[in-house]
Amino acid sequence: MPDFLSQLDVWIVIIYLAAMLIIGWCVTDGSRDVEGYTVGNRQMRGWVIGMSVLGTFLSSITFLAVPARVYKDGNWNAYVFGMALPVAAVVAVFCFIPLYRGKVHLSAYELLEQRFGYWARGYAAFSFLALQLLRVAMVLLLVALAVEPLLGWGVVNTLVAISLVVIVYDVMGGIKAVIWTDVAQVFVLTIGAAWCLWAMVSAHPGGVEQFWQRIPAGSFSLGSYDPTDLAHSTFWIVFLYGISENMRNYGTDQNYVQRMLCAADAHEARKSIWIGALSYLPISAIFCLIGTGLHVYYHAPAPHALLAADVEPSGLALIVTPQQLPLDTAADQVFPYFIKHELPPLARGLVIAGILAAAMSTVDSCLNSMSMIVLVDLVRRFRRRGPVIPEIITLRLFTAGLGGAATLLAATIYGSHGSDGSRTLLDIWWQYAGVAGAGLFGLFLLAWLMPAIPSWGALIAIVSSLPVLLWGIMARSSPPSTEWSWKNCPLHPNLVGISGLLTVLVVGGLFWLAVQTGLVTANPGHDNPRENA
Repeated sequence: MPDFLSQLDVWIVIIYLAAMLIIGWCVTDGSRDVEGYTVGNRQMRGWVIGMSVLGTFLSSITFLAVPARVYKDGNWNAYVFGMALPVAAVVAVFCFIPLYRGKVHLSAYELLEQRFGYWARGYAAFSFLALQLLRVAMVLLLVALAVEPLLGWGVVNTLVAISLVVIVYDVMGGIKAVIWTDVAQVFVLTIGAAWCLWAMVSAHPGGVEQFWQRIPAGSFSLGSYDPTDLAHSTFWIVFLYGISENMRNYGTDQNYVQRMLCAADAHEARKSIWIGALSYLPISAIFCLIGTGLHVYYHAPAPHALLAADVEPSGLALIVTPQQLPLDTAADQVFPYFIKHELPPLARGLVIAGILAAAMSTVDSCLNSMSMIVLVDLVRRFRRRGPVIPEIITLRLFTAGLGGAATLLAATIYGSHGSDGSRTLLDIWWQYAGVAGAGLFGLFLLAWLMPAIPSWGALIAIVSSLPVLLWGIMARSSPPSTEWSWKNCPLHPNLVGISGLLTVLVVGGLFWLAVQTGLVTANPGHDNPRENA
């Protein structure tokens, strides 16, 4: 055990992990069949589901990467992503909830098969599985890298320990264990984050007022408002990206659709959406303020350089000088460094538990939804006769297997990862999620808004987006002075996925016009989902 970690800290972490296992065991009675394991027998209350949705939003990417992004950029541009959530929530409440609760049974991708055939459902299932598997691996790796210096277990051992706890309570309790542990985890991580912020503020003897005075001008800026700047992370680029990604989450991510199906009725489902979306805004602000606080804490003037106003008549500095931050510390490691060196016992243990909670609240829901997609969209489809073993056992095995695969992927990434100091993990994840989800979200919008286009037309629209996405990802490395520099993509990385999405909609729209004018035969036997939702 590291010298700076007290036995009290260790016991807090152990008690937290044990509590998650106990919660999973307590709800096993409601998870003994497929309906109970995947949608909680459709009897859950809106406030519980809403807290679980919030827990899924608040992954370790939020807990660690948002403060890192704010610390690095010196502004609150990252907060704009959360500001887009209420816009996406309006669409989810009035469109997605009635659509899914009226059109599908378990899988969000049943709708795509109803519109365009099984190829669309299979494509969506594999896209979702690939995206979520990497998401789980990144969340596990991020939390392991942050927690390992605090616990001293080793990165791989930390990965395995976290994964085992999540897999065990997920396998035991299914979606009910996921939702109820998420509720507990939201409280733990919020208290931990608030404690960190208070530690930064209380380090100033002048309290909140002095802390506030030392915040540099422009720290609360949301970024440039220039609508013509497409190469930098402006307010509009992040806001547009936030609307696109949050609508994709609500509309095509099985994690969220599955919770809509867990609700006792449509009213409870709508309540869950609003609780999750509106609660995220103040909690996200806490993490952004932590990023600002880290900048103030570690970049405050040294005692000999303080102005006269910052010194008492006795000559003592009014600011507690923190342990000096190493010059080569990456932005993603500043917050863990603060936790390790500046927090007292008890607070450190609680914050470590909060970091674990942030990761586990995302990993558990991803594993549960992935196992259901494998069973419902793939295994049932190609199984020629009845199940050899009960499907509930199959679900539990898939959950354990996918958890093991994600852990192995995280360990592989760790062994071959090269850091990019110019970008934070939040930047990298935003780009990947936007690119990987562009085709899936585009296909969903075609099925929802333009169901009359033929199945082959939807396929062409998806394929047409691939060159755009590849150009946005690959064409960025040619130096400006070379003859190939004109081929570089001028768009900000967050716009790459949106450009692919727009390509799908434009090509699909052309096929829709062809159907309306009689040039192409309409998609037979598929009604308009908006009319029946």
